[in-house]
Amino acid sequence: MNDQQNKSALRLSARATRAAFVEGLDQMAHRLAFHALPSPVRALLAGRQTIALYAPVNDEAPALRLAESLIAEGKTLCLPRAVDRMGTMEFRAWSPGEPLEDGPFGTRNPSQEASLCHPDAIIAPLLAFDARLMRLGQGGGYYDRAFARYEHALRIGLAWSVQEVDTVPADPWDMPLHLVITERSLIEASA
Repeated sequence: MNDQQNKSALRLSARATRAAFVEGLDQMAHRLAFHALPSPVRALLAGRQTIALYAPVNDEAPALRLAESLIAEGKTLCLPRAVDRMGTMEFRAWSPGEPLEDGPFGTRNPSQEASLCHPDAIIAPLLAFDARLMRLGQGGGYYDRAFARYEHALRIGLAWSVQEVDTVPADPWDMPLHLVITERSLIEASA
């Protein structure tokens, strides 16, 4: 199998694993997950003002739960907005309580009228990650392009612990995350 076939097979397996985990998760444990930023993450975000979150789709880790904690830290929040179906997205300002619009692929986005933002840190969804902090996404390339465009932004994956796999096949353009936050731990890139 080539890397694209490996990625496709891993996506199918990772979706099933994540769905089964979330379905079996105690409701209280699910509600309590991802409400607070671990201290090391707060320290890493200290010099960064604009933080990109995402509105979760299906059983993705619930990134919007971090909003209040980030606002308490004085951060400006933004969410991705798909520009086209070719993998281009931008980030638009958002605050809790503001309405979201339906976007492609079941996403929810800020309105096009919301202010354009340039994030210092991008908290991204994923299907799988490995110990090298390589990230497997949905396959559209949206976050790959955003990571390349904002190459100095801190890249943070948000995931359920069961999403860690032995190896994520990586293409030359794939950029590793700087850290991954799960409901159980914080995994940082090795120095």
